Amino acid sequence: MKKLCVVFPGRRYSCDRSLLYYPSRMIEMEGFEMKYLHYDVPKERRDMIELDKNIEEAYLFTLNEFKDFDFSQYGEIIFVSKSIGTVVASKLKKIKKLTNVYQILITPLDLTLPYIESQDLIISSDADHYLIDAKSKLQKCKNVYLFKDLPHSLESKTDINISLEANNKVVSLVSDYLKTISRQEKNNF
Repeated sequence: MKKLCVVFPGRRYSCDRSLLYYPSRMIEMEGFEMKYLHYDVPKERRDMIELDKNIEEAYLFTLNEFKDFDFSQYGEIIFVSKSIGTVVASKLKKIKKLTNVYQILITPLDLTLPYIESQDLIISSDADHYLIDAKSKLQKCKNVYLFKDLPHSLESKTDINISLEANNKVVSLVSDYLKTISRQEKNNF
């Protein structure tokens, strides 16, 4: 059966930025058909709309993209998302009643928390201003990695090496998660 990966960008964080690009390339090399969404606002744009409105616009865009899409043709589905994309991906999974979706939620928002399931991989930071007190909010989740003292972007503003190390860690976490998924899928057959 076919495998699908959908990549949900963040706000001012497109699918070709490192935290989404490298994990999605790795997933593609595992034989997944890729679908990249492009509802994001360009990084250079400074006239920001309100977060809730941005999420709603991204969600409506996504619903339109998938209005006639047949998810049933895929035996295994991965959603990779960043920031507002974590809300959009989670809502899409729920509204489409998808049960065969594994989620990789990078820097989820508070609005994402009600949708998180036990098999989801959550990557965030203890200093993310969009998920204040992340450690306690995510304590019941089993697949969580929290960076220490990094902002929502998981990038250091003063040391590129810290940013590169964080990116490499994200890729490593996704690689390990893919191995876990593969084992689970083999056990299901």
